[in-house]
Amino acid sequence: MYDKVINEYKWKGLGESRMGIIYILMFLSLWTLGIIILASRTRSNVWVGLTVLLGGSASFAFSMHLSIMPFVQDAAWLHPVLNVILYGSTVVAMHIYFYLVPYVFFMGGLWLNEGLSYRIKLICSLVLLPGPFIMIFNHLATEPWNAFTLAWFRWWDGMYVLLGCIGYYAAYFLETNPERRRSLKRAMLIFPTVMVWAFTSDYVNFDNLKLGMWSFHLESNGMWQANFIAILGTVGLILTYSIRNGFLGIKLRIERQRLDHSIRTLTMGVSILNHSIKNEIQKIDYLAEKCSSLIRSGQSSRAAGTIEQVHTLTRHLLHMVNRIKEKAEDVVLDEEAHDIGQLIESVLDSAKTLTENRPVQLSARMEAEGTLVCDAVHIQETLSNLIRNSLDALPESGGEIVLRTVAGRREFRIEVRDNGAGIPKEHLSKIFEPFFTTKKNALNYGLGLSYCSSVMSKHGGKMLASVNEYGSGVTLSLHFPGFKYRPLAREVRHSRDASHLDHPHPS
Repeated sequence: MYDKVINEYKWKGLGESRMGIIYILMFLSLWTLGIIILASRTRSNVWVGLTVLLGGSASFAFSMHLSIMPFVQDAAWLHPVLNVILYGSTVVAMHIYFYLVPYVFFMGGLWLNEGLSYRIKLICSLVLLPGPFIMIFNHLATEPWNAFTLAWFRWWDGMYVLLGCIGYYAAYFLETNPERRRSLKRAMLIFPTVMVWAFTSDYVNFDNLKLGMWSFHLESNGMWQANFIAILGTVGLILTYSIRNGFLGIKLRIERQRLDHSIRTLTMGVSILNHSIKNEIQKIDYLAEKCSSLIRSGQSSRAAGTIEQVHTLTRHLLHMVNRIKEKAEDVVLDEEAHDIGQLIESVLDSAKTLTENRPVQLSARMEAEGTLVCDAVHIQETLSNLIRNSLDALPESGGEIVLRTVAGRREFRIEVRDNGAGIPKEHLSKIFEPFFTTKKNALNYGLGLSYCSSVMSKHGGKMLASVNEYGSGVTLSLHFPGFKYRPLAREVRHSRDASHLDHPHPS
C-alpha cells in the first residue's frame, strides 16, 4: 500500500506510468553527475561531487518503492535474500539522505573557500563531524530503523544547510581570481538554491516516513512530488554550463577555436618542414651536379670537398628528421620509484657541458626530498630541455638558473626558474603547441616544450609556465600528482649532509 496521509492519496504502481521513468532518471542523473564531478575533481570540489552523489540517495529509495520493485518483486529470479538486501539498501539510503547529506553540503561550502587556511577548515570539519553520527545513533536507539520522525532532527540538519549556504556565498564574494569567481558564481546560484528547496520539501514538509517491505507510509504536504523538476532542471543546467563554459573544473565542450588553431599551427609547421627539406634537397642536387662537373674536368680534390659538403647537408637533414620524430611520436613511460636528489644531480651534471664557457650559475634548491614514481629518462630529458631553453634566454653577460623541488598537499613539482629575457605574456598560452617557437635559430623547430608537456601529461600531471614576479625571466614547472611522491623520512633527511644538492654549479 502506498499512502499519503494528509491528502489521503493512494499511490498506485507508479512503475506503470511515465512518472516511474522520471523517478529512475532522477537518481541516475544525480549519481552520474556526482561521479563526473568527482572524476574531474580539483582540490575544492570533491565535497560538491559527494553532495550531488549522496543527494541522489532519496531518489533511489523512492524509485525502488514506486517504480522498480512493483515490476520485479514477484519475479522468479528475485531470491528472498536479494529482496531483503534491496529493501535494506533503500532504508540505508534514507539514513544517508536525512543525516549525512546536510553535513556533506556544509563541507562543500567550507572547502570551496580557498582563502581560509587548511587548519581552520580542518578544525571546522572535525568540530561538526559528530553531529550526523549522533543523530543516527539516537534514531537507532529511540525508534525503528525504517521509521523517521523528522521533527526532532530537521533543525539540526537546517543548521548544516545554513552554514553550507554561508560557505558557498563567502567563497564567491571573497574570491579575487576572476576566472574562478565566475565558476563559483554558478555554484553559488545552483547548489544553495537546490539544497534549500530539498530541505524545505523533504525535511520541513515531511512529518513522518516509514518504509515497509515495498510500501511506505508518508505524512507530507506533497511538495516532494515536484522534486523531479528541481533535480532534472539542476542536472540539465549544470551540464549546459559544463558544455558551454565549464563548471567547477568540468569542461565537456570540444573547444573548436583552440582545435582549429592547433590544426592551423600543425599545418604551418608541416609547411615549414616541407620548405626546409626542399631547400636542403635543392642544395644537395646543386652540389651533386657541381661534383659531377668537377670530376669530368679532372678536379678530383675540389670534388672531394664538394662531396663533404653533401655529407654535411645530409647529416643536418637526418638530424632534423630524427629530432622531429623523437619529439612528435607518442611517449611511452617506464615508471619506477627514483630518488629525487639523484635525479636532479644527474640533470645538473649533464648540463655542465652546456654552461662550461658561459658565466651562468646553475643550482638546485631541494625543498622537498624523497622518491618520485616516474620515467627517469623522459623526466631527465624534459628538465634538460627546460635548462637549454633557459640558457637560450640568458644574455651573453650570463645569469642564473635554479631548479627547485616543492611538495604540496596534493602535488609535487619541480620548477626551473631563470632570470633571462622572459616570454611575452601573449605567448604563454602557445608555447606548448607543436612548432611554435620564438627563437630565430634555424635548428629550433618548436617541438621541445610540446614534448615536455606530453611527458607530463603521460605522468598524469601538467606543465605550466609563468612570468617571474618582476618580469625578469620565466618559471617552468612540472606538476606531478601527490601520490607519486613519497617524502624522505625525517631521520634520514637529518642525517644527510646539509649541503647535499643545495649548492651552486658554477660554470
